Amino acid sequence: MGNLRLDAVVRREDSALARIESRFGVPITLIARPDVSVEAEGIAELLEFVSIQDTLLSIWEEERKGRIAPFWGEGPGRLAAVVLTPDFHKGSGIPVGTVADARGFVVPRAVGNDVCCGMRLAVTDVTHDELVPHMAALKKRLRAIFFQGQRNIPMSPRQREALLRDGLWGLAETAADNQGTGIWQYYDPARELHDLERVHFNGALPTEDTFAFASFIRASGAKDGRDIQIGSVGGGNHFVELQRVDEIVDGHAAHTFGLGRGAVTIMAHSGSVGLGHVVGGHFMARAHELYPKGLPHPAHGFYVMPTWGPLAAEAAAYLSAMRNAANFAFGNRLFLVLMAARAMSEVLGRTVETRLVYDAPHNLIWEPEGRAGRFLHRKGATPAPGPDPFESPFQYTGHPVIIPGSMGDASWVLAGLGNEALLASACHGAGRSLTRGQASHVSDDVYRESTGKLDVVTPIDPDAPSLRGRRDILEKYHRRMKEEAPYAYKAITPVVRSVEDAGVARRVVRLAPIATVKG
Repeated sequence: MGNLRLDAVVRREDSALARIESRFGVPITLIARPDVSVEAEGIAELLEFVSIQDTLLSIWEEERKGRIAPFWGEGPGRLAAVVLTPDFHKGSGIPVGTVADARGFVVPRAVGNDVCCGMRLAVTDVTHDELVPHMAALKKRLRAIFFQGQRNIPMSPRQREALLRDGLWGLAETAADNQGTGIWQYYDPARELHDLERVHFNGALPTEDTFAFASFIRASGAKDGRDIQIGSVGGGNHFVELQRVDEIVDGHAAHTFGLGRGAVTIMAHSGSVGLGHVVGGHFMARAHELYPKGLPHPAHGFYVMPTWGPLAAEAAAYLSAMRNAANFAFGNRLFLVLMAARAMSEVLGRTVETRLVYDAPHNLIWEPEGRAGRFLHRKGATPAPGPDPFESPFQYTGHPVIIPGSMGDASWVLAGLGNEALLASACHGAGRSLTRGQASHVSDDVYRESTGKLDVVTPIDPDAPSLRGRRDILEKYHRRMKEEAPYAYKAITPVVRSVEDAGVARRVVRLAPIATVKG
């Protein structure tokens, strides 16, 4: 797109919404107040993605004229609408914060490798005042459990298969295989079954098989086998954070969500780690292979899989494998929260009780009920459903919407309003203001000022005596910390206000950070 000028394509409609103009006939709406920064590079990347509309029609025209083998069959797919959330920024091919309403096709690259990355938030029976005196010991236990081989998550082949096929339901049904061993001491089957109504999709997506994961399922074959995937935070912006309820805006919704002032919460941001990479890599390559022979490949680099016509089975295979990875991600986040609860239990000398607030993905393809042929792609955007029309924990409030800030900023819990005009979608965070490359070159003085007072637990302790003189390790540590430092992200308040002002969700509770676990 060359050097795109924002004022040439962005047209503000009101204080919270703007329209992005393009020649492709696709409505594009940006949720962002004027005080939320919008980068030209992100808009240019978005317009490259939206140009997929021309590709859909050109393939159909060539098929209709009999110049290529059948691809669409009955008729072409179309991109019906795009919504951009306030954390919108340039990504890898498709911007983070993009919601695409696709009809008749799926795009594996629009989900990428981080399948079903999402947020899980649980509230504990611990108060901030109770926890503060134990912070030094807690950080030590968090590092040992998350990064020094003490996860202790035994799983049988039957449990791994059940998780991939049936998500959290499968995990509950097979919990007896290792009940009382390792992390399972903190897993209460009755409580977890009850909490499924507080998980998007009830924590399980339907699948046809287990894709290429036979070796992962089998592992060592032992009933109490371990693996390197489950219980992994992952890299990049993934984290597990201990927080406290700092401000209550909506008392009724806060009570419904179980969030009282001063309570300590656990927020886990992670996904399907290595399993998602297997699915994303395989099907992005497969979509490329399916592109009609004899046609020039599109410059935008996006390849679609039709969900109807002669190639529909290919899309179905992708969706099943994507759901395998998604089911794993739900289980992974569950264990991350239990690992944090275990660390607190050990330092406090008592069993810490947790209660789930909500768990929702933000990198996935949804098929809205009763809308055959519609495939809602969310990339770094979370669903914001309104009140349920049936009896549920959220029938009077709307579903929780979890929006974390940077590791030095507050996070927010909102209540969804089900705004279908904006594809019932909110942001999944504050959004980057600097690329990782830009952030890593910020001056050391700015870096130290930004991170000096933060409690961050990483695989290494930079203050450990064993690392004195290991300049190579410490330089790598500080480079990674710079990439995720608070200055690399947008301020959370204008972002959350944009979501509220646009009528996507309303603020309920603000959470202040206590300590952050980063991979």
